[in-house]
Formats: sequence, C-alpha cells, structure tokens
Amino acid sequence: MRKLLVPAILVLVVVLGATYFFVGTQSQSYSENSAFRAIPVRTPLIVEVPKLKSFLEQVDADSPLTTELKQVEDLKSFYTDISSLKEQFETSDILRKTLAGKSALIAFNSEGKNNIGCLFASSLNDKKEKASLLNYFNQLAGQGGKLSERNYDDEKIYQLKTGEATFHFAFKEGILLFSRYALFVEEAIRQISAENLMDDQQLTELYKTVSTSSDFNIYLNHERFPAFVNKAVPRAFRKQVQLFASFADWSELDVTIKESELLLNGFSFSNDSNNNYLNIFRRQKAERTELTEVLSANTSLFINLALENLELFNTDYEDYLKKQGLYYNRETKLKNIERYSKVPFTKLFAEIAQNEFAIAFGTVTQNTPTANRFFIAEVKGQSLAKEKLIPILERYAKAKKTTLQERQSNYQILNDRSFTIYQFPFIDLPELLFGQAFSGIESHFLCFYDNYLIFADNSAALKSYIHDLVLSETLENDIQFQRFNEQQVNRSSFYFYLNFSKAFYLAPYYLNENIAKGLEENEQAMRKFHALGWQFSSNSGNFLNSVYLKYDPVLKEEPQTVWQSKLDSTVAVKPQLVINHNDKANKEVIIQDNKNTLYLINKEGVTLWKVKLPGKIISEIYQVDYYRNGKLQYLFNTKNQLHLIDREGNNVARYPINFRSPATNGVAVFDYDNSRNYRFFIACENKKVYAYTKDGKLVNGWDFKGTDGTVTTPVKHFRVGSKDYIVCADHYKTYILDRRGSIRVKTSAGFEHSNNELYLVQAKQQAVATTDINGTIYLQYFNGQHETVKTKGAGKNHYFEVADLNSDGKTDFIIADEKQLYAYTDKGKKIFDREFDYPISNKPNCYTFGNNDKKIGVVCRSENRVYLLNSDGNLYNGFPLHGNTDFSIGYFNRSNPYFNLVVGNEDNSFYNYQVE
Repeated sequence: MRKLLVPAILVLVVVLGATYFFVGTQSQSYSENSAFRAIPVRTPLIVEVPKLKSFLEQVDADSPLTTELKQVEDLKSFYTDISSLKEQFETSDILRKTLAGKSALIAFNSEGKNNIGCLFASSLNDKKEKASLLNYFNQLAGQGGKLSERNYDDEKIYQLKTGEATFHFAFKEGILLFSRYALFVEEAIRQISAENLMDDQQLTELYKTVSTSSDFNIYLNHERFPAFVNKAVPRAFRKQVQLFASFADWSELDVTIKESELLLNGFSFSNDSNNNYLNIFRRQKAERTELTEVLSANTSLFINLALENLELFNTDYEDYLKKQGLYYNRETKLKNIERYSKVPFTKLFAEIAQNEFAIAFGTVTQNTPTANRFFIAEVKGQSLAKEKLIPILERYAKAKKTTLQERQSNYQILNDRSFTIYQFPFIDLPELLFGQAFSGIESHFLCFYDNYLIFADNSAALKSYIHDLVLSETLENDIQFQRFNEQQVNRSSFYFYLNFSKAFYLAPYYLNENIAKGLEENEQAMRKFHALGWQFSSNSGNFLNSVYLKYDPVLKEEPQTVWQSKLDSTVAVKPQLVINHNDKANKEVIIQDNKNTLYLINKEGVTLWKVKLPGKIISEIYQVDYYRNGKLQYLFNTKNQLHLIDREGNNVARYPINFRSPATNGVAVFDYDNSRNYRFFIACENKKVYAYTKDGKLVNGWDFKGTDGTVTTPVKHFRVGSKDYIVCADHYKTYILDRRGSIRVKTSAGFEHSNNELYLVQAKQQAVATTDINGTIYLQYFNGQHETVKTKGAGKNHYFEVADLNSDGKTDFIIADEKQLYAYTDKGKKIFDREFDYPISNKPNCYTFGNNDKKIGVVCRSENRVYLLNSDGNLYNGFPLHGNTDFSIGYFNRSNPYFNLVVGNEDNSFYNYQVE
C-alpha cells in the first residue's frame, strides 16, 4: 500500500506546502476502536478504513482515475497487490468472515533513511477470530511460504514469508498488528501498555467531528509531519515545510471519492495557547473570495487571504512571530521602509488596504519556472493608495540621488489607456506583510490597476499581466476555473489553488530529484489531474478545512498564444486582419460572434468597439475607400442587408441597404480600373443578380436576366487578356458574362455543380475551375470548350480550393472530403493524400509565406484543432493548435519576426498565435 500512498502524499505535500492525502474513515465512537491504543504517538499520518473489503474494491474501482493510475509504472505492483488481496477476500472464508467488514487503522512512519512504512492495526472481537487468522496465515505458509514465531515483551511476534515478501504480525489485547517491518510491530506492542493516543484530549475531541458518510478519514499530527516528508523536498525548501509543524496540533479530514473527484473536509484543532499559525485567523470571519476578477487566466497557482479585519490580523500575526522568535527580524526590515514612509508601514498599509490579498504564479516555463510571480492587494481606492505610496517612492528615489520619473515607465495598451509601472525598492514586502505563506514573491515593480496594487518580479511579466486584465482574461471569466470553483465553499479566510498542468514545471523546484524525475516520466498522467483547491476558515473555535481535487481524463494542452480575447459568444465567421488607416504599421482584426456582434480588436487584443448586427455576415468583410480619401470602411452583407461601417463602428451614408429579395451568396466587390468606383454584386432568392454602385444604387446598364437556379457562391470578376468576365453559377449551369450582364461565353460543360466557388486557374490555358458533386474537376475555357481532371472521387459536400503548390506556374487542386485531404496537379497527378482523425469541417485555405512558400490550413471543428500543412501535405512544425473556425495568417506588425494566426475557439475565446 505504501507504494501508492508515498508518491501521492509527497506530491501533495510539496504542492500545498503542507499535505493532505487520503485513505481512512470510521463511524464508530472513539472508545469502541481500541486499535488507536496501538498507534505509536510519534506517528504523523493515520488512515482509518471503515470496511477493508469495500476499501479494496474502491481503490481498484473501474474509474477514469484508477484506470490512469494503473498505467503509471511505479504503481503497477501496488495494483497487482490490491487485486491479489481482493482475490484473497473472495476465496478465503476465514479472511472474509474475520476482516472483510472490519475497520482498520494504517499508521505511516519513517523507516530508516529514506523509506516510509506502515503499521496495520485492527480490533478483533474475540479469541476465535485470532485463532481463525492464525489458521489462515498457516494456510498461506503451507502454500510454499514459511511461518515462524519469536517472543517479544511477553508477546509472540510471527514472521510470514510468502513469495518474495516478508511480513510480521502479532496479537496484543485483541488487536491485530501487521507490518512489513518488525520494529513497527514491536513499537505497537509497547505502545498499547504505555500512554497512547487515547489519552490525547485533542485527538479525542477531533474524533467527535468525524463524518459518518465519508469513505475514509485522515488524521494528521502537524508537529510530527515535517520530519516525515523532509527527504522529499530540496534543502532550500525544508524551512518552509518545517513551518507546517506549527500550523495546528491535529487535523482530521473526511474523504469522499467520486469517479473523477476527491473531496476532503474536516477540522484542524489549534489550542489558542499554542504558537500555531491557524491562531492568526481565529478572530477572522470567513469572507467571500472576489479577487479572481483580477487574477490572470494564465494563473497556475495562487494563495488568497480574505480578511474581515486587517488590524486584528496584524496584531495576531505579530503575537505569532514573537512566539516563533521571528518578530525582531521582521521589525528590522519594516524599520527600513519606515525611513521613507515616515510612519509604521503596517499602519499605513492598513489605512489604504481593503480585505483581500493574494500571491499568484503566472506562466510556469520549463527553463524559468520561478519567474512571473505576483502580489495583489485590494485597496479602498486608487487615489488614496497613490496618495500614501507615491511619496514613499519619491523619497526613496531622492535618497538614491535619482528621480521618480527615472524609476518609472509607461505601458501604453490603448490610445487613451496607459499604465505607469514603478520600480519598487522593498522586494520582500509580501512576506513582511503576510508571512511565510507569501514568501518567495519579490515585489520589484508596482502598478496601480483600478482598486488594486499589483506587484511583480519583472516588468515584462507585469505588462503581460495587465494586458490580460484589460482583455478580461481573468480566472473569473475562465470556464474551466468556473466549473472547478463551483465545488469550493463560498466563504473562507484562506484559499490555495493549483492547476497541475500549468504548474507542472514547478516540480523540480519543490521536489527532490528522484520524485521530480518520476513525475516527469508520468507527465501525461499528472497533467490529467486538473486542479487542487484548499480552503480553511475559523469555525466555532476550530478551523474547517475543505480540499477538492479534480481529475480530468481528457488531457487538455494549454494553448500558447500571444494573447487571448473573450467574446460574448463563439466565433461565427472567419477572423480577418484589416488595415488601420490611422496607423498602417499595425493591423487590427475584425470578427463576428454567434450573437451577431461585430468586434474590432487591436494588435494588443483589446476590443476597440463592438456593434450588434441584425443577422449573421454571409460574405467576406472587405475594406473599401468610400470617400476616396485614404480612410477605409468595412463592407459586408447579411441575408437581408448590405452594410458599410466606418472604423468607429458607425454606418456610412445611406447604409445599410435593404435587398429586394434575401441574398443567397456573399457580396462580391469589383474595382475594374482601380479607381475606387466600386461595384457590388449580390445574388438573391428571386434568382436575380443585382449590381450596386458604391452609393447603394442599382447600376444603370447592368441587364442580366437572371439565373435558372439559385446562386450560392460569390460572383467573380476575371480579367483575361483585355476582356472582363463576370462569372457565376447555379446548381447546373455556369454563366460567363460581360460587364453589362450579357452572355460572353457559352460553355459546353453541363454538370451538377458542387457548392464550391469558381476560380480562375492556369492549366494549359486560363480557365474557370470548380467541381461537380462527385469531386470531378471541370475546367471551362473562355473559348467555350471544357475538360475534366479526374480525382479519386468525393462526397457531395466536399470542399475545393486551388493554389500553385509546387511553384511551377500551373494551378494545383485541393479537395477535402470527410477526413481526407488530397491534392492534384492540373494534369491530374496526385501530389499528396492525407487522412485526419476527425472530419474536416471547413474549406481548406491556402497561405503564402516567404519565397512563394505555400501552406494549407485545415479546420477540424469536432476536435477543436486547426492544422497547417506544407505543400507536400506534411504537418507544419508547431501544429495542430486549439481552434475551431477558419483562420487568417498575416502580420499585426511588420516589425515582428513571426506571423500572427487568429482563430476562434470553442469556449468563446479568440486566439492570436505566433507562427514562425
């Protein structure tokens, strides 16, 4: 059993800075369970199991959690043992009748230098049960094993060898004692006759709080615990672990195991005359945690204090420090700040502070896991905070023979919104104010954000943090955190949160080399433990703990984005990079969501405006220069209207224009002579194709009589030689027209068109290309002739795209059908054929990188992944990425050494990725 509990306990110990893991519960009264008499008083961790057979079945249950754990190499032998024990209970009448329904205690103690061993203790009803168990052990010995005995302190200790394992057991005053270690059994025999845990008044009182409905219980002796786990952590962190000895006296946790959740609830007892950390919170009433509104969505770990009365906290914390012998060291450091604050800093801070304070770890990278750390303090008002703190920074700057202006910088995130970042000279401020729980966070830089002070260890991290807040990329708006937080209690004084996947690279920093290596070898399994939450607060003189561990069998990689933005709904149309005519060096992105809201977002990810539209956009969004003055507007259509919106989100001139019949395709924009004398073409349900001037009036001279069927793809304008061709198609016919709407070319091709667009391509000569419903490619030449390019065939709803993939001057053809993507030359020679795991949900798009390097974009919506392929069909480095919409690739800023890829995601997010 120790093979499971040891690694699991050690992981949670270091992550919490304390530990709470699982295995034990019992609903009987304390006095009825005399097995407690056998537990050595030095024991740091006791587990109580109500019914052994039920416990074994639960540990080996067919759940996502246990299925994952069984794949971990270090735990395979443990689960083999569990299965063997279950089999013994099923096949042995003696074992089943004697122990299956009994409660048991498992005491964990250090053994030797690096081992952890356990002692099993269970109360027997009578001597008959003792005789039955001896008979059972003799039977095991008779199956190739060996049973021997020796005397110890007037009791018999038995040694059972079976296979490669050796066990020791004894019976003392009706208690069965069992362990791999003879010394543990000897110690238990001595303990029964001496002063034992049944004489511990605190444990006796704690036992009365045990829940009768939990699966099992944990008992934790805080004074003994640090020595138990010291070997698991690096020397640099052992000081923090040692402080857990003064956290409380005893803690008990009722454990409930669900399919993918572990819930632990129970009390910590702390005698108010003792020097325990919990006593600092004894006079604090639990508060609602609201600081998540200013914690970045990239937060991997946070500790939040919600204090009803900061002055009482300061008084009680000082009393704690005095008892710990740490008071004067802190006072010396605070006196250094007082040289510049002119008044005691804790008093000044209490004047400006509200009641919530937190430290947070941002992105944890493999190379610099301890960077990106923050201290956040809620204040009564930004003006008051600046009034009290800025003079301190000015006096410090003056003392250092510089100025405040030289020790600050400006972070411009919007034209009308900027933040001042100050160098902050007192880097250990978080620990000075709130103790060891906030140690390790260095406050080198400060920014005032709304009614919060935000400190960071470096300026770049602080800018990134502010950027997230401006974009509302916070934990409060993060769907995964929202779901996790629903299981937390509403009010607490202390809240610890850890996201396992985001914080994974902290393991080598907080764990010893061997354990960190073991976690790395089982990285996939560890990352499926979604998050851990621990809260506590004062309750009727004691302290109530609530611990929640969430396991998610679906491993979710965290998207590595330049920034993320939250929309009101999921993305509805392809995001498009657009020109900012006021700042042409920096592009913006325009996008619509499924609530029909149109957004303009700048290169920083900040929404400049959003406009509610009467319907979904069914066209591309074009930029046109309506006034011919260099200022650009956005043109697009919904089903019933043609819209023209300026850069501020306002309608232009007489727009929107109502259609005479609902549109069946997206608007096409033609500028025949590059004179900005635009023509807008729309096909409608009445089978008419309308041509509009830029003023929204019908074009005089356009006299097309209409189509036989419905046109669903955009009208196209092709210039071949000196001639203009206006081309469109319904389900069975292609129309090649002149600029007045008269038939210019009668094509010989007759076929049932797919729903794909028409393209101008270069084969043996220029032609109009599309596909029929079976995936055959039709080339319709401007002399009226046609020919076909055979493919392997496709379903009716396939997608079709064209590009010169091999840079030979001839057009190549790309077809996506269900999970298949394949490409052909103009001669019908296959270039590649690739199969995806999920259906391709959107038309592939082609992108041109440097040196005419072509890439193909593919969307698999049901997988929530987007792919970028090289021209030979191989996956481009760094893909797939999270996303489920068509995406655009380009530059927000030409000075960037990378491309930007913008795409929508399934959780209302909008991502900007960096593509090398």
